[in-house]
Amino acid sequence: MRLPLRWDLNNLKFSRTRNWTRPRHFYCHDEPLLVRSQVSLADELARPAPRLARLSRREGESVMHLIREVMAVRYRELYGTTLGDPGSVVRADLGSGKSGRGVVMYFWNLPTACRLPLRAYVAGCTLKNGVPINYIEAIGLCEWIEVGFNTFYTYRQGETAWIYAQALRCLCGFTGARTISVYPYQIGQNNDEALDSGAFWFYRKIGFRSGNGELEQLARREEQRIAANPKYRTPKKTLKRLAEAHVFYELPGGERGAWDSFSTRNLGLRVNRRMARGFGGDSKAIREASVAEVRRALGVDCSRWNLAERQALENWSLVLALIPNVNRWSPREKQDAARVIRAQAGANEMHYLQLTQQHARLREELLRLGSKR
Repeated sequence: MRLPLRWDLNNLKFSRTRNWTRPRHFYCHDEPLLVRSQVSLADELARPAPRLARLSRREGESVMHLIREVMAVRYRELYGTTLGDPGSVVRADLGSGKSGRGVVMYFWNLPTACRLPLRAYVAGCTLKNGVPINYIEAIGLCEWIEVGFNTFYTYRQGETAWIYAQALRCLCGFTGARTISVYPYQIGQNNDEALDSGAFWFYRKIGFRSGNGELEQLARREEQRIAANPKYRTPKKTLKRLAEAHVFYELPGGERGAWDSFSTRNLGLRVNRRMARGFGGDSKAIREASVAEVRRALGVDCSRWNLAERQALENWSLVLALIPNVNRWSPREKQDAARVIRAQAGANEMHYLQLTQQHARLREELLRLGSKR
């Protein structure tokens, strides 16, 4: 159509250099920046979680607008930054002065209509003296969360380890998680940038371990080589091997190794095999049959449930139908399972996540079905 387009760039805030907000107080560093060796993740996570203040919807919309601008000018998009719920935004109070170091963090969830079928979702971002410096993502079930953390290039030498530790403090306080995992892409799987930066060693040196026994032994051998020769550098080929599995960090109370081989993909594969075997690949048929089966097993009357709650029941039924003898669960376990399902469509996504943490029988079955044996 050859329509003319005019873009006035004069004093445009929608840019990397002008997209910042004025903080309440500026923090000026009068000492060298904190380096990774000065940060103990165990000590940081042992501290009380930062206070999380819920913002008004208007304030939340301002945060969502900010992060979308931040991501857009960097040609990036995240599910939670595009579709985040402005009514769920919280601000973490890390303290003033040296305790907070000019850092403010925001976290939010997804609106009901955009939630994942089973896992709860948290996205976030960090501002340093009002300047956006990273984005954060955490997806979890029961006491496990998988965390993605990306600091923008310009700020990667700016106390990244300390800021990462504060992000985990906030996320654990927000979600109640006790097991933290990092997806292989973050440490170098199909990610040359992470390999070149030695991302595996960033996580390793603050306390993460490999979820694969063979790779854990490889990492220990590499640590011995580094101890024997400080000039030694892990070859890129070895870093690629180390990036083939998740890395994990368990807080006190977390069950070591419980989530090492868990993946929601394994649940999906089980559902698809059942659909192929018993329903001729008909997704509608398996959904209808699973809902009917689970309603009978749990004794659920969903006649007064709203549309979102019924959708949650449909999603959960695909997994619950894989569990033998659900009808033999105790009345309390059945009631609590129904509460989990309805909460998945509720106003507070973190309440849903906390309910999954409290259902021991459901957790046990999810781990059994979703783990490679």
